[in-house]
Amino acid sequence: MNYQEVPTGEPHGDGHRAALEHKSASVVLRAVIDNAEGEKVTIGEIIQAFGERAFGFVLILFSLPNCVPAPPGIAGIVGAPVLIFGTQMMLGHSQPWLPGFIMRRSVSVATFKKVIDLAEPRLKWLESFCRPRLLFLFGPLGDRAAGLFAFLAALSVLIPFPGTNFPPSIALVIASIAIMEEDGYFLIVGYLIGLAGLAYTATVLGASYHLIRAGLTSWFGI
Repeated sequence: MNYQEVPTGEPHGDGHRAALEHKSASVVLRAVIDNAEGEKVTIGEIIQAFGERAFGFVLILFSLPNCVPAPPGIAGIVGAPVLIFGTQMMLGHSQPWLPGFIMRRSVSVATFKKVIDLAEPRLKWLESFCRPRLLFLFGPLGDRAAGLFAFLAALSVLIPFPGTNFPPSIALVIASIAIMEEDGYFLIVGYLIGLAGLAYTATVLGASYHLIRAGLTSWFGI
């Protein structure tokens, strides 16, 4: 996604924001596109649209580009914010924070729409199975656990090896939807997929380390 810095303009009204807070992720993502004025929408406006559920939204937003075909190098661009948000959740923050110059940056509505068009049917399919279950998994402690999961997933995404970004990103989208819908079963599924992805990343890193050590020993006797 190509970002540019532009003025934020008027934020969404309180009534509009309140109306969206209890909608599904796919509905709010589509609403952000439908209500965007002009050719750009700011990161701040996108985050505001989700109100109290902003953490779940931004984790979905920045994970989606790694779940659909995207230009090379996008993993590093979207992985860093997830790392920041995961850290904030672990620290117990209730709202995501980004510096003002990032909040004022905008994404092309056309580019954003392409990502949403690809992801929306899958999001709706996932959401159709969600309902409140295993509610004890949610709350302040659950949010901190989700933050740790997001942090580890972001580290995996930022590692430049094939296949280390897709499973954690898919898992993070599922877990984030589960948190927003308070569906403990889906949350467990997301965590299990994420753990499998992290195990793969650890295996790749271990194999790479041994290959490098073997190469250094062969060439330089180290």
